[in-house]
Amino acid sequence: MTDKEILKILLENQEWQTFECKRAAILPSKLLETAVAFANSDGGLIVLGLEDPEKEKDLNRLVGISENPDNVSEFLKLIDKEIDPSNIQFSHFEIEIENTNKQKDKLIVINIKKSNDVHSLKKGDTFVRKGRQNVKIGASEITRLKYDKGSIHFESETSGKTSLDELDIDLIRRYQEDTSSKEQEIWLFLKDNGLAVKKNDNYELTKAGVLLFGKNPAVILGNKCSIKISHYYGTKPTHSGESNFVRRPFTIEGPLLYLVQKTLEYFKSAVQNSPPKLVGATFQPSLMVPEWAFQEAITNAVIHRNYFIQNDIQIRFFDDRIEIESPGSYPGHITTNNIRYERFARNPLILRTLNRFKFAPNLDIGEGVDRMFKVMAKSNLYEPLYMPASLRPNSVLLFLFNLVKIEYWDTVSKYLDNNYKITNKNARQITGIVDAYKVSKLFKLWVNKNLLDKVESGFRGETYYKKVGVEIPKKLNKSFARDERMGG
Repeated sequence: MTDKEILKILLENQEWQTFECKRAAILPSKLLETAVAFANSDGGLIVLGLEDPEKEKDLNRLVGISENPDNVSEFLKLIDKEIDPSNIQFSHFEIEIENTNKQKDKLIVINIKKSNDVHSLKKGDTFVRKGRQNVKIGASEITRLKYDKGSIHFESETSGKTSLDELDIDLIRRYQEDTSSKEQEIWLFLKDNGLAVKKNDNYELTKAGVLLFGKNPAVILGNKCSIKISHYYGTKPTHSGESNFVRRPFTIEGPLLYLVQKTLEYFKSAVQNSPPKLVGATFQPSLMVPEWAFQEAITNAVIHRNYFIQNDIQIRFFDDRIEIESPGSYPGHITTNNIRYERFARNPLILRTLNRFKFAPNLDIGEGVDRMFKVMAKSNLYEPLYMPASLRPNSVLLFLFNLVKIEYWDTVSKYLDNNYKITNKNARQITGIVDAYKVSKLFKLWVNKNLLDKVESGFRGETYYKKVGVEIPKKLNKSFARDERMGG
């Protein structure tokens, strides 16, 4: 992009969660507060030399850094010296401008990355970003933020439990068998896998050990760490009169693997019991969200939630969507912008353990979220939506939409308008449908509805379809015939 194109974007942006503009005359110490707030939140851009949009408009905001270039240099030095820890990741670049005095000048754009750590000014203050404000937080909020980011691990803390009586021994034995460790003594096995620690001559379970193998972790830990399911008729809850529950909300409790399995069982029953709906050429359940996409969403919620927060994972079924809300904001450096491709484990022990079961609910190959997007696209549904942290600051809220993105007929019709004929192979390429038989059924439906004519080409039994009443131009017909003879 050119400087002019970047400048246009900057001038159109309003100050908010991830964007702030400042005059170069500002004290470097004040800018450090914004750097800390951005790093502790979702990251953001600081533009130096650009006036506040509420004070000036358009090109009148281009004050430039010539107003006080020493402040800019000092600020860039202080980011490394006056912030603890000092590993904030940032980059900066310059934009050439003509300032309000009609002189050549510059803006400095500083990109502060979201950090895996919690940062403070060396004088002791810690800030987070809320809207367009830098908000100072205290000790308890700092602790919560550290758990949220994964810089300290709830799962590694000891639970105070020193007995195996409250554990699901059968599940432990199954895990030992799946990891070729069934001959190992249980306490030693748990310790070797980070699920227990040895103190003097006694063993004590870590919280991960309880969450993964406790008969009822919510009771053992006195912590809300289960899954609550609410299923509604319609697209929103009814808050007056008779409730619109399909069934009363209920909670699934138990070891984490069972949480995933039991939740998936409910999803399957909801699909089977959903009223049939005509989709393309066939009747399908009206709950169309693919099972794999739902499983990935639930598994991610169980693995990556913040267990320090006293709340259950909430799953809400509506006619047009499923909502999965897990406690704690996005871990580490993860944001809604990079969640498809970046990885960060807030609970690495839980992730590792679940992945090592023979029939693991998670693959742990870094493709889960991206694959979830692709699976939804293959089913012709709208892509998953992760709500930004600025709108849901204390949870990760995911929408899996139960809505067809575009009717297959619309896609095929548009193709025919430009190409006149279509084959089964063409249709699979443009719709993303993998199954050739499914495409054949769609073609049969459209022929029966008098939308398409079926044409036998005469070359190797090749069949194609065209719109009813639309004649293929002779020149194109000859071209088609030549392509077919050549295997095109």
